[in-house]
Amino acid sequence: MITVHGVPLSPFVRKVLLTLDYKGIEYTVNPVFPGSDDPEFRKISPLGKIPVLDHDGFLIPDSSVICRYLDQTFPDKPVYPSDTKQQALACWLEEFGDSKLIEPCATIFRQRMLNPKMFNQPCDEDAVQDAMNNQLPPLLSYLESVVPETGVLIGDHVSIADIGIVTCFMQATYGDYEIDAAAYPRLSSYLDRCFANDLVKARFIEEKQMLG
Repeated sequence: MITVHGVPLSPFVRKVLLTLDYKGIEYTVNPVFPGSDDPEFRKISPLGKIPVLDHDGFLIPDSSVICRYLDQTFPDKPVYPSDTKQQALACWLEEFGDSKLIEPCATIFRQRMLNPKMFNQPCDEDAVQDAMNNQLPPLLSYLESVVPETGVLIGDHVSIADIGIVTCFMQATYGDYEIDAAAYPRLSSYLDRCFANDLVKARFIEEKQMLG
């Protein structure tokens, strides 16, 4: 049995859930918020971060470590390419999403969705504009240079690169963010393909139900 500890609206939890969905692995979710001081949660997540995977009592945190573990434990429909160069590129794009792209996307989500609609706090629109106008453009330009005109990022099927990038943009859409298709046509077309994927659409539906 697999349990994912963490709230599905977290981009890192979402990355793991999309990986599980793509592989067709059944799981349950224990909705724990990041930074929880619950002593039981801190036993399994010493840094207080989400997600944490529980696979029949085997506990492991960190979304990238979890996805790698899932791919090796359940090798059907791999999300890490077998070709070493493609695998390195996929891991790089996963890291690019996790460590850099998510920062401005999370700011937009936090300020326009989380703060006013869940925490009853004002939106810092200056922070949003800085994320959209200063932080995101160089990241979008890089992605525009590497996304293909058709298909997925690497190879001929979904990889962790696609999952790691799309989860960031899903986060930003909750803050009514949409990239400029005229400025980034290849990236815009790629994201249209991602958002049209049945697994992504299903995840959006579930998350929006959670948000009411």
